[in-house]
Amino acid sequence: MKLFTLSIAGLAIFTGSAQAAPLFPLALTNAHSNEAVSVTRTQFGIAHVKAQSLYGLGYGNAYAQVQDHGCLLADGYLRLRGERAQYLGAHRHEGDNHYLMSDIGYRILDLPGRAAQQYSSLSASARALAEGFAAGYNHYLEEVAAGNEQLGEICRDAPWVKPITAQDVIANVVLMGVQGSVGRLLPQLVQAGPDNGATPAQQGRAMALTPAEQLTQGSNGWAIGKTLSHNGRGMVLANPHFPFNGNFRFWTHHATVPGELDVMGASVLGMPGVVNIGFNRNLAWTHTYSTALHHVFYELTLDPDNPRRYRYEGQWHTMREREIQVAVKTATGMQTHTHMAYATHFGLMLEDAERFPWQDGVAYAVSDVNLDNFSAIDHWLSYNRAESVARLRAASRRFNGLSFNNTLAADKYGNAFYTDDSNVPNLSAAALSWLQTNPKSAAIFAATGQVVLPGDREEMIFDGAVELAEAPSLSRRDYVQNSNDSFWLSNASQPLRDVSPLYGQVDVQQSERSRYAYALLRSGSGRDGRFSLDELEHILLGNGSYFASERGVIAGLCQQYAGQRWALNDQLEVDVDPVCGAFAQWDGRFDLTSKAAHLAREFFRVLDKREDFAVPFDPRLPTTTPHTIKSDPEILKKLLRAAADLAHYGFALDAPFAEIQYLQKGTERLPWAGPEHQSGGFNVFATHNTMDLSSFAAEASPPLTSVVDGRPLWSGLREEGYGINFGSSWMMVVGFDDNGPVARGLLSYSQSANRDSKHFSDSSRHYSAQRGLVELPFYPWQVSINKLSTTKLIVKKD
Repeated sequence: MKLFTLSIAGLAIFTGSAQAAPLFPLALTNAHSNEAVSVTRTQFGIAHVKAQSLYGLGYGNAYAQVQDHGCLLADGYLRLRGERAQYLGAHRHEGDNHYLMSDIGYRILDLPGRAAQQYSSLSASARALAEGFAAGYNHYLEEVAAGNEQLGEICRDAPWVKPITAQDVIANVVLMGVQGSVGRLLPQLVQAGPDNGATPAQQGRAMALTPAEQLTQGSNGWAIGKTLSHNGRGMVLANPHFPFNGNFRFWTHHATVPGELDVMGASVLGMPGVVNIGFNRNLAWTHTYSTALHHVFYELTLDPDNPRRYRYEGQWHTMREREIQVAVKTATGMQTHTHMAYATHFGLMLEDAERFPWQDGVAYAVSDVNLDNFSAIDHWLSYNRAESVARLRAASRRFNGLSFNNTLAADKYGNAFYTDDSNVPNLSAAALSWLQTNPKSAAIFAATGQVVLPGDREEMIFDGAVELAEAPSLSRRDYVQNSNDSFWLSNASQPLRDVSPLYGQVDVQQSERSRYAYALLRSGSGRDGRFSLDELEHILLGNGSYFASERGVIAGLCQQYAGQRWALNDQLEVDVDPVCGAFAQWDGRFDLTSKAAHLAREFFRVLDKREDFAVPFDPRLPTTTPHTIKSDPEILKKLLRAAADLAHYGFALDAPFAEIQYLQKGTERLPWAGPEHQSGGFNVFATHNTMDLSSFAAEASPPLTSVVDGRPLWSGLREEGYGINFGSSWMMVVGFDDNGPVARGLLSYSQSANRDSKHFSDSSRHYSAQRGLVELPFYPWQVSINKLSTTKLIVKKD
């Protein structure tokens, strides 16, 4: 692969490639002639879309999404189609080939081509939503051209903001499903080839596209049943931890098609019409990121005389080759880069020198179960329509369309339900046996959680996805929960086992956040032992820490070594008393007023979560072990080290957290409460956001280094403090009374990414001031009272 030599030729269109979208919407399906669609905005810009058909719903939903996120959506479709270099050039930074390699990677996935091939087989509902969404999106662009609407400044008048097709909409939904699996392997897919011989420097630039080790999807989710609910009806706590910027932002909306659909909540940008996390009149649900695997690596045996041939069932098979041509904007005009992509009949070829070499008669392919998963829209639509947990459970078994989620749901009847309904490769008994008994495969799986199988015979190649009847699931009347550990302890009194090992581990130490969640379930329901909606909201927005109870151990160490001065290296000494005095002021929380919370955060970051605890993990007591920090001078030294680093960068050790952690919204710096995952928090935030793959993503500044040993501080600390970019996003609690749902929610980073919008930072200011969640206007009378504006759209049938 020649990354720096670009051939001068025309751009060839190959089979399955994305084609230019028509200027006007396609012929309408499942739409009413001259259908009226309304978009009503309520507090914080929540969009209430009311239509007479699913097509109209998709139409209005898209129009409203583009009002808030037109630039992000357009940039996402540009990336999906592999057309960045055509408009932005090959490089994001001088000589890095970032956009060129991005284009090649997405062309290898060819999601628009896959969507076009499968489109006619999609359900009428999915096609109606996708076609309506494309038409509504394109209508907005026509209004921009007419001067009636406006895009955000970052893409205003940009030539790459173009109309889309329904196939683009479907392809984008598939991309959401693979972004955390094969989508993280684009650099390796681009690198794959028998003759490439890329240098380590080239590989390093490729790896920088999507550093898999740093992707951080997460969430907390609870579903409370009748025995723990204050009124015997179900309740849901939804707390997805997602990026604050980029295409994975949530967007809040209410979807109504009279007699067919009435559902409210939030969805990831680009989702056509349906609600991802939300509630209807009888049911509420949320999702968390599953520990399950969605892809399998296959080791190939190559023909000694031809590295493009691999052995399969005793025969040599020639790899499939596909020439990809990418148009590249240069200073001298448009040029074309040609790349050859390789695949087996069951997976895409990939390569990097360290983990997946293509040499010495061996190469590797990857197969992702979600690359051909086109059921996501139908799956979520069935959840949106479900009237009970039983109906939701039946829907999950019918569609198998969710890519990477656990689902937790509760209904007005007091039923609670958990399932890992993500798509998981269905390995044969022979493949599972190999994974567990072959020394090499078993060792890789134990060390990394990745599955590497021989690719030389049919019995090793997975056959679609595991049927959801065989997935881990649990129905309860008390609770189910998940904080991104595996399915094992969805309810601590009924551990789950005996499912495919690809779903995750059992009998392993749970994260501090998971153990804190169990503690909150035990203690957060008040004197009556039953949760009210107020109590769920208090838990969701709580800024406490699992480690708050460990302050006594630190106090004891401080007393034991009071008055001493310790050397942290040959040139740095620190007095114990000032550091201990500051830490003693920490209240065990990460509120805006909490003093020394940043000292606690830096300290917890360097603790060894296994070795630094006196009581080790016990699989018989998994929700409470390990616990009790060791009373050891090395622990105190870690606290002194944290203090030395903070002091070196000019932070007062006893400063209130409001001065340290913040959210930057344009030119406005908002104080921001909340712990991080490593601090044992529940309502967590982080500074990094490697999920923002947009072309205008903020540049990641290098981490500060420790004054003690020069190593990077991975806590996210910068000279300005902790600038939040990730974490609690769509926050929601839902209960039910005799009339239906009672719901509260808040989108922490605000509804719109358009800096000209009044909804760019309004709910962020609300969260910054710690004013709690707001009532969600679900009923017509609530929408009417809270209405800020209404836009009327006419969907005209050609």
